Amino acid sequence: MAKAAIRPTAEIPDRARRTRGMSAEEVYRKLKTQIIRMELAPGTVIDDVALGAQLGVSRQPVREAIIRLSGEGLVESNRNRSSIVASFDISALRDFLESISLLYRLTARLAAINRRAEHLARIAEIGRAHAAAISMDDVDAVVEANRQFHLAVAEAAGNTIYLTWVRNLLDHGERILRLYLRQYDNHVIDPAMEGHRAMVEAIVAQNPDAAEAAGALDARIIAEGLSKFFLRRGASDFALAPPAEAAASR
Repeated sequence: MAKAAIRPTAEIPDRARRTRGMSAEEVYRKLKTQIIRMELAPGTVIDDVALGAQLGVSRQPVREAIIRLSGEGLVESNRNRSSIVASFDISALRDFLESISLLYRLTARLAAINRRAEHLARIAEIGRAHAAAISMDDVDAVVEANRQFHLAVAEAAGNTIYLTWVRNLLDHGERILRLYLRQYDNHVIDPAMEGHRAMVEAIVAQNPDAAEAAGALDARIIAEGLSKFFLRRGASDFALAPPAEAAASR
């Protein structure tokens, strides 16, 4: 699929301005948050000199942040040495959805085997926050609660490599989710609670098979919603949802 030309769509927001003394890690986290929350749209030019002036830092920590974000696939560097917020590639959606299906199933299964009391307490706390965010129609809180839920399950799984993979997928997935929610004027449309409840019940009961099935259900709900959204926008040549028989094969 040919990649569309990317044009600058926004400047770095004024609210990025912070006091002097910001560390390279803080610059990285600030810029990453703006990208995954879609405050910086895909295609936005990142002017490292201007951003450094806004944040009150030298050019070097900004360049370090851009390099880290490039490694995570959230920033693209052009031949002329300019950097932009990475664009969306519809053809990569299938890979993304297959990946979350695999990781949700795997981490839920391992969490049912390895979870400890503190993991259950954390997951329950996030579940309450998620439900409260839905009741208040708070999109930011819903997206964050969904992220924290899957990170908590991955932590309970007890494998640091899987946790890193899940975190990276959620970074990319948040941009996709926020793009999807814009069709509802950023009101909460969140069917994930069904999959989350099933996952929690199976993890509490230490039932690995049921936990994996719940992880597959959660991924399938997401895939079906995104498929309908993107198919309406002319992406009919991509099967975005993982096949149901593959998700239920275990």
